[in-house]
Amino acid sequence: MLPSVTLVTRSLPGSSDFPVTAAMIAGTRHRVVVDTLIQPADMAPFAGATLVVYTHSDWDHCWGTAAFPGVPVIGHRVARERLTAPEAAEFLAQMRAKNPAAFAESQIIPPGLTFPHRLTIDAGGLTIDLHHLPGHTADSVVVHVPELGLLLAGDAVERPIPTLSEPGHIRQWAEELRRWSRAGVTHVVPGHGRPGGPELLAANAAYIDRLVEAAESGLAKGQSADEIAAELPLGALLPPGVVEQLPDYYREQHRLNIAQVVAELQAGR
Repeated sequence: MLPSVTLVTRSLPGSSDFPVTAAMIAGTRHRVVVDTLIQPADMAPFAGATLVVYTHSDWDHCWGTAAFPGVPVIGHRVARERLTAPEAAEFLAQMRAKNPAAFAESQIIPPGLTFPHRLTIDAGGLTIDLHHLPGHTADSVVVHVPELGLLLAGDAVERPIPTLSEPGHIRQWAEELRRWSRAGVTHVVPGHGRPGGPELLAANAAYIDRLVEAAESGLAKGQSADEIAAELPLGALLPPGVVEQLPDYYREQHRLNIAQVVAELQAGR
């Protein structure tokens, strides 16, 4: 990775083959942590951070923030709404009860500074542009460092396929990924999976487009989401041999992704 960027990757509890990644960007004015993973101990390599940014409010991206007491936290305004809702604390309590060792030190710290569309940070020699990119979730944000050709994509991008958690933004999501693939970005760091280049953005957009096409065709024929999924297995969309090497999560998520696309198209009718 680039000299001014440090990445930390850890596996999710109970899932050794499903990693999540956070980053720190070191400018001369600010050392900006992007996502804080699961618990404060995950953030040990990021000592000296002066700002924290959330790409979104999912638990595996923001429960380690207590490692940075007093450090300002920035996120989309919907992320703050979600992290201050009672359901967020209830979910942490449930996860802690199931696995005390993994979550005993985890805390929910909502962003104190929020924005609706875009926010620019002068980190000193590096510009950090936060762009709202809904799709994975309504509060999803990507972090662009133009001087480095770097895009920290959170879960707006994954390898090998994205996770469609919420219907409502699917076409916009694919279009934005295509736009970013043509924007001069040379380094793309997804929230899950190994880094790549602009081809990773284009591949995620193409996957979403293919699901939309299949869902539109299937609905026109009166098919259910399960019937559409049966006609479009994940293996048909990835290179030979890739599916067999994937965590079970992605095989199941592909089916759920199709259900989300179907739900969005039906809601738009």
